[in-house]
Amino acid sequence: MNWLFAHDNRFLKGEDGQVYSEVAFSYSNWQRYVAHVDQLTVIARMEPLDDLDTKFLNLSGGEHVTFEGMQNPYGIRAFTPFPRGYKTVLAAVEKADGVIARLPSEIGYMAVKAARKTNTPYCIEVVGDAYHAMATYGDWKGKLYAPFAEWKMRRSVRKSQSTLYITDKHLQERYPTIGQSVSCSNVELPKLAMDTIERRHERNKKPTEKLIIGMNGSLSSPYKGFETAFQALARIKSYLPPFEFRILGRGSKEDWRELIDQLELAEHVVFSGTLPHQAVYEWLDDIDIFLMPSKTEGQGRALIEALSRGCSCLGSNVGGIPELITKEQLHEPNDATELAKKLAKLATSQEQRQQYARLAFERAVTFQRERLQEIRHRFFQDFKSIIHNKRNEEL
Repeated sequence: MNWLFAHDNRFLKGEDGQVYSEVAFSYSNWQRYVAHVDQLTVIARMEPLDDLDTKFLNLSGGEHVTFEGMQNPYGIRAFTPFPRGYKTVLAAVEKADGVIARLPSEIGYMAVKAARKTNTPYCIEVVGDAYHAMATYGDWKGKLYAPFAEWKMRRSVRKSQSTLYITDKHLQERYPTIGQSVSCSNVELPKLAMDTIERRHERNKKPTEKLIIGMNGSLSSPYKGFETAFQALARIKSYLPPFEFRILGRGSKEDWRELIDQLELAEHVVFSGTLPHQAVYEWLDDIDIFLMPSKTEGQGRALIEALSRGCSCLGSNVGGIPELITKEQLHEPNDATELAKKLAKLATSQEQRQQYARLAFERAVTFQRERLQEIRHRFFQDFKSIIHNKRNEEL
């Protein structure tokens, strides 16, 4: 049995044929699908590796996984019934026994359309909000396309027979389906260390040389809210204890230098670059307050990882973030003043940080790998049964 996985992710192919990804989609990611089939074909954007250093990339290729690259699907034709690359997607769907469309993505929308045309069973993974992803992309073209992207996603999800949402309620309300659905986060945490809260309590009650505030996200992303964080810190820097603002993530730090200098934050900001996944948890153990002031989010992988290490967290009330932290920890997106007030209060209250640490750990427990793998396994077993039943009906 062969399944087709359709998404807009950009993969990089080396001269030796190895395929890599800049974010997510390591080979281990595909095991959740390969466990049910003989072959998984991934159709996505494909570009040459060129001179990028592979030690900062995820190796995506491996046994039972093949890749079919296609051109960038974005452009004026995305507004038409004949988007760029549709014939390529249609040909790939015709060779598959089942289709997994991860949305929002242009290739995913095309795969759903092709699956309906060919009567191929398909399921959908809803991992973000099409409208907000486009509306906050940064230029007028994204804002213009946002309502159309929302319409395409609503149309794709509504009639889906099998849908997996990464949120508990938010994306279900934004993009409802008439078929069967499950809630299963795309973030899988390893088994949580039971001494996490004890260690965090010891850290919170001891005076430290500096308060460490952290953020984790791509520096080139227009919707992570870095400018909101910088502006909030600038408003209250004279009221805070000595502090350091550490930023983890790939991208050019030079893009932010001018704003940092204007706000006189240069002595406080530290760019931590990128780290292997396990090292991210070690980085989080040194963070006292974690910020996620995003303009949009599907669920918030970085926030979930911070919760698992008992970090006191503040975030915007977008996407799935309100499902992760309390109302008192939320602020409106782009509202640097509100974030500044909450941050100032939290920075000077060890008791409140300890309370948030306890709540963080309790919420993170629900994202442990074994629990989510069981939910996801049942979902894809049910999808496999749908394919078998269809085959039997055709005999």
